[in-house]
Amino acid sequence: MSTYNKQKMYFENLLRQDRLSHTYLFTGPDSTGKKIFVESICVLLTGRNFENNPDLKFIKPDAKEGKHRIDIESIRDLKSFMFLKPHSSEYKLAIVEDAETISDAAANAMLKILEEPPKHSVIILISPRPRQLPATILSRCETVVFPPKQEIQTEETSKALAELRKVAKYGMAERIQYAKKLHEKEDYAELVSLWLRSLRFQLADKPKSAPTLRRLLRLSHILSQPQYNHRIALENFFVSL
Repeated sequence: MSTYNKQKMYFENLLRQDRLSHTYLFTGPDSTGKKIFVESICVLLTGRNFENNPDLKFIKPDAKEGKHRIDIESIRDLKSFMFLKPHSSEYKLAIVEDAETISDAAANAMLKILEEPPKHSVIILISPRPRQLPATILSRCETVVFPPKQEIQTEETSKALAELRKVAKYGMAERIQYAKKLHEKEDYAELVSLWLRSLRFQLADKPKSAPTLRRLLRLSHILSQPQYNHRIALENFFVSL
């Protein structure tokens, strides 16, 4: 099983068991799919992806006076957001990018949030340089490591990706027929995971893959829920290619 699938299953199990921590640190080299994986977690927690999500807040460094820092105003906004009740889901999710750039004042303000986190709130810090984070922040995070790219482009993933590209060139009727046949094989979830993994590691070199990757994330989430009609979900995905 791939690292991506192991991590996703880990979070799905935590969610089912109501054992999610309030704060996570996603770390690893650049271009290892941390942000894409965060979007899949966003779908799991809030039922939506990044776009137009009222229960999601991004915190990013702000370049003021030549400085690339997360300032205290951003963390004050984060506190106000996190202490509001969820709008349309059970969770409020905050994502802090380049978390190692946090200023001392902002770190102290964030520490107060982490010490008494609101119920059903999750904060994910993303940083390739976790040692630059204050120790007080690090000690309150559960760390999830994303290893460097390796053994990703196997023959299996290459063939799977080639098949997806082939199907994308089909006419509409052919794509719907493909979705029907794929659903009948009953191993469609594994193939979707394979496509997801393959595209995720291509994103740095081929950013045009991002829309398809987001559709796959939504599809993967639906396929993990037995109450949904998987055949229709597959058809909708292929129609949108």
